[in-house]
Amino acid sequence: MKFVEVAVDSPGSGNRTFTYSIPAGLNLELGHSVIVPFGKQTKQGIIFGASDTSNLDSVRDVLELTDSNSLIDPTRLELARWISQQYFCTLFQACSLMLPPGARKRKYVWLSVASGVEISELKFSEFQILILKYLSSRNSAQLEKVIAHFGERARRSISRLIEKQVVVPTVKESSVKVRVKYEKLGKITKSGKAALMAGELQKAPKQLVALTYLSKDEKIICKIATLRSKFGSSSINSLIAKGYLHQEQFEVVRDPLNGKLYTPAQPVNLSDSQTYALKQIYELIEKPSIKTRAVLLHGVTGSGKTEVYLEAVSFCISRGKNSLVLVPEIALTPQTIERFSSRFPGKIAVLHSGLSVGERFDQWRKIKANEYQVVVGSRSSIFAPLNNLGLIIIDEEHEWTYKQNEGVPRYHARDVAMQLAGLTSAAVILGSASPDIESYLRAKRGRYRLVELNQRYRPTVNGTSGRDGRLLAEVNIVDMRVELKSGNDDIFSRQLIAELESTINNGNQAILFINRRGFSSFVQCNSCGYVAKCRNCDVSLTFHAESQLLICHYCAQKRRNIENCLECGSDSIGRYGVGTQLVTEKLNKLYPDVVIDRWDSDAITRHSHYGELLDRFRSGQSQIVVGTQLISKGHHLPNVTLVGVVSADVGLGLPDFRASERVFQTLCQVAGRAGRGVEDGKVIIQTYQPDHYAIKTAATQNYESFFDIESKNRRNHVQPPYSKIIRLLRQDVDDISGQREAKQLAKLLGEQKQVWGLSDTEILGPTQAFPSRVRGRYRWQLILRGPNPRTLLETISLPGVSDERRSMKRGWVLDVDSYLSI
Repeated sequence: MKFVEVAVDSPGSGNRTFTYSIPAGLNLELGHSVIVPFGKQTKQGIIFGASDTSNLDSVRDVLELTDSNSLIDPTRLELARWISQQYFCTLFQACSLMLPPGARKRKYVWLSVASGVEISELKFSEFQILILKYLSSRNSAQLEKVIAHFGERARRSISRLIEKQVVVPTVKESSVKVRVKYEKLGKITKSGKAALMAGELQKAPKQLVALTYLSKDEKIICKIATLRSKFGSSSINSLIAKGYLHQEQFEVVRDPLNGKLYTPAQPVNLSDSQTYALKQIYELIEKPSIKTRAVLLHGVTGSGKTEVYLEAVSFCISRGKNSLVLVPEIALTPQTIERFSSRFPGKIAVLHSGLSVGERFDQWRKIKANEYQVVVGSRSSIFAPLNNLGLIIIDEEHEWTYKQNEGVPRYHARDVAMQLAGLTSAAVILGSASPDIESYLRAKRGRYRLVELNQRYRPTVNGTSGRDGRLLAEVNIVDMRVELKSGNDDIFSRQLIAELESTINNGNQAILFINRRGFSSFVQCNSCGYVAKCRNCDVSLTFHAESQLLICHYCAQKRRNIENCLECGSDSIGRYGVGTQLVTEKLNKLYPDVVIDRWDSDAITRHSHYGELLDRFRSGQSQIVVGTQLISKGHHLPNVTLVGVVSADVGLGLPDFRASERVFQTLCQVAGRAGRGVEDGKVIIQTYQPDHYAIKTAATQNYESFFDIESKNRRNHVQPPYSKIIRLLRQDVDDISGQREAKQLAKLLGEQKQVWGLSDTEILGPTQAFPSRVRGRYRWQLILRGPNPRTLLETISLPGVSDERRSMKRGWVLDVDSYLSI
């Protein structure tokens, strides 16, 4: 092997690899991380291939190996190649998803205003002066962050400022600093004991005290750092030098589950429906040759899907294979970890962004070293280096959080899982009470196996098998228009209040759901109509009562609450819309003796806080919980007998073809929290649109009826899954510039559509995205829709993907199968 093919960390590298020669003495493998010359710079790269020959006349050497271990195995290199092609990103960007923390070495250009420069005296364009003031206010800033703030047109202005020596560029290497953690431990030696017996340390009292302490018990082994702190560094150093104290270095594993105790759990007796589901799953695990690799496990809330997951993982382990379990939210990982750790103690690894860098680094290394059989995590854990993969479980597969909506590449974990399963012959379980429309259509067409659990389940450990047939909670839809006409203008209907009081008096628990944070959605002047808006985003500010602040839920900008209108000065200020804080405040006034908790991202400021609130509610320390979607997903809370949906209409009015589906899914999930214990449950859904099909079908958890209506609507309007969409997003600090770029691209695509005869691909837009401005940048978008819209994109040159054909300018975000098409 004399040559290697390297995917280079450069925006212009596209999905290509570059050939380099291997210098003498350097042993390289597929998946190694290396440093290579690239143009006039040095770049990091990942080795994708190797050969003994090259047809190039001149080939440069690999400069350096950054890690002695191969970081990406051949299977995942193939997965990276697919991601690069599917999501229009570079090969290295795809590989970066699979690297451990700290493995990516990046060089950033920092910009600063040259010393002695007086901006007020310079004769530059207004835009260039704006850039200089931005840099001056921050002392220095990364080039890419300046571009992100001002848009792609800033590159030319920055180059001009550097040429005139007004701006100074500095290259800095940046990477997360993380490595294996070691601790030194000290123990008294035989010569140390002899010296103590002989009284040799009488003239060194501190050394004598330290050695006496260690000699009390032969088993005493202390951290050297602790001994230095306790007895002084010089004394400990002297004891080590004399050979009286032996020090040894040990690795310290940063384990997120360290110190957590889980009660061992035994397998439960399963229902007939669960047993049938497992038979289907076992067959896929045992027979990799079966073409259909996925089971869509469609089960009503409380039907025992988690028990199916546990048994499937157990079967996988018994066959010597490993499993990957994905959950849609970091907040759900504690309860999932508890269930799986109780069943499979010592075999569970955890991966998600809520861990410290050190924890993620150690978990990644231990997984790659085959020390765990099961990995539990959120979206990004699909890239865990788990070998001998036999099973991938995607719980709540319909959740939009499995789609990456920021950064590059914008992948969907479910689609990546299906591709990974194809490469490894692993089985896939897609579990949901309200499957994604696309997933259900695939199942009906035979691409997935469809297995249904239509009844609730109560497990038993001994004796009879688990029982099917428990009733879903009774659901009542309350028409809030009728409430208003009858004189009740409160946010709570009379029926909800009556059920709450009954629940409280019976000692049971209740959940009140409102999918909106804060106290009031917006603040408006009743005299002139002025609405308090964010300075950076085209959205209204939300009033938060606890902090008395107006907060933007897009950029987190904060402003003091206004008592007088900023336009007309009137003191008639109204607060409109309902959020979790308002609901909680009203409940506290109604029931001052009842403990009420709030679950939303404002109340839960750290990862561990969520677990603490969940434990409080499970133990009965709180009786009512008010929350957003955090409370609707996956929780088994047997003492909850009442769920109240304060406003089911939130989200229905969005200009998004998925709006009805999301409302249906959310209502099904939150309604499923009631009646999972011994007592029956009840659900109250308050709405101003009681006849909307999403609300009516959610009330009965009739997914088939919802699917028929929604599927017909999608087909009639040629929306996914009856078409595919690619969203092209342009963000610019200047609205006119952003609009101009969007129109130019639309024109280019329209011309290419005619040239290539792609009449089945629609170009929608350009239009302003929603919101039209976020974090100071105006947003314009194009939507490509059709059977295969990527064909149109492939007729032009994409920045960093291809050097051929007509080109798209830099600065566009490509979002394949976008979930943000409004």
